[in-house]
Amino acid sequence: MKLFRLLVPIVFILAFTRFATSQEVQSKSDKEQIIKAQKIAFFTEKIGLTPVEAEKFWPVYNNYWEIKNKIIAERKDKMTFFSQNSDKMSQSEMIKYADQYINFETQLADLLNEYHIKFKKILPIEKVMKIYVADYEFKTYLLMKIKDSGKNEE
Repeated sequence: MKLFRLLVPIVFILAFTRFATSQEVQSKSDKEQIIKAQKIAFFTEKIGLTPVEAEKFWPVYNNYWEIKNKIIAERKDKMTFFSQNSDKMSQSEMIKYADQYINFETQLADLLNEYHIKFKKILPIEKVMKIYVADYEFKTYLLMKIKDSGKNEE
């Protein structure tokens, strides 16, 4: 009976923690889907994509961002590790991390160059330039939404 009294609260806590975690994951996924939909609408309008252009553009653009996000995530992991451990690192280790940082930036530049060529094959140059403007403006748009949502919570 004592064991039962001990197990019930533990099972309840574990079940609640699992439920809360799954709600957070679902909520995060929902937010990502909302942002993705907003981005599609934002870009389509800003760039002025026709349905035919959009059909060609989105798979290429999404592929670009998938690769870019992997590079950014890897860079973030390396720089976080460096930041947390730099006081214990030798000069040669610091050089290695500095070189890796430059390598990540080079990968991002190479990726942009590669996809710039791909974008020019599927869109007129005016719309290619609008991609870059829309990228910048969408980041600003999201930051403003975050800032505004913070005001609403206060």
